Amino acid sequence: MGLMNPITLDQNNTLIAGLHRLEAAKLMGWTEIECNIIGMSGLQAELAEIDENIVRTKLTKQELGDQLLRRKDLYEMLHPETKAGAAQAAGMNRAIGNNVAAKLAPTTKSFVEDTSEKTGMSKRTISRLLQIANNMTQDAKRIVQASDLPQDTALKISRLPDDQQAEAASLLAAGTVQSVEQYQQERRERIMAARPPLPDEPPEDTRTEAEKDREKMESLNSLVREFSQFVEQFLDRMKMYRGFADAFAEMSQTQISQVWDSAAAVDMAIIDFSKEVKALQAENENGGNEHEN
Repeated sequence: MGLMNPITLDQNNTLIAGLHRLEAAKLMGWTEIECNIIGMSGLQAELAEIDENIVRTKLTKQELGDQLLRRKDLYEMLHPETKAGAAQAAGMNRAIGNNVAAKLAPTTKSFVEDTSEKTGMSKRTISRLLQIANNMTQDAKRIVQASDLPQDTALKISRLPDDQQAEAASLLAAGTVQSVEQYQQERRERIMAARPPLPDEPPEDTRTEAEKDREKMESLNSLVREFSQFVEQFLDRMKMYRGFADAFAEMSQTQISQVWDSAAAVDMAIIDFSKEVKALQAENENGGNEHEN
């Protein structure tokens, strides 16, 4: 389809928005790309226009979410110190009692705080709409908008893996299921029902050694894919929580300590798993050496 939205540069030709588009153009061998050159005054003007649209225009939930996403981009271009990484790092360090360098300390209001003041929307509503707009697939968005599903339902759909969102939205819109939880339960039941039953007695193994080795390799490849999918789903969930970075930054020391304890438990689980695998690898190698001797 070509370039749908030009990249954005400032007046010094510094890239402001469109890094992924620029890299994609390079991969395709383009030597030129359309761009908008805009000063800070232009960003502020667009920001004001979005605020006017939110307050005075009757937008659908999806349109409102998309407007908030664009407003967040603009706001963080104008105030880079409020981006999730910088603001969250400063807020969390303060919460656990660490001194924060001046260059890390936010010098302006967070995006959610500023948007709430400008539009009159609650911080919770803004965070939810952002999460839906950022995480929901385009197909799911079209179904949700056409069927006018409740915001709570749309939020739960946005938390599903990408390949499940459109199916869940379609079933909810048709009334086939009444909730996202029911969709997940019935999907699990379908998967379990599709699995072949275990035989009462294992049949005699007539496979050759080559067939056994091939099937073992296929099984291991399947395990790799399953583990990779698990990691991708985990990263998708982490991406969702970035929409609540402002809330995390406002937590008390006790609350943020609980968050870091949970994160540390994930780290330890990965480390323990890695150690166990390496120990088994070493054991297998030693066993093979003893056999050769």
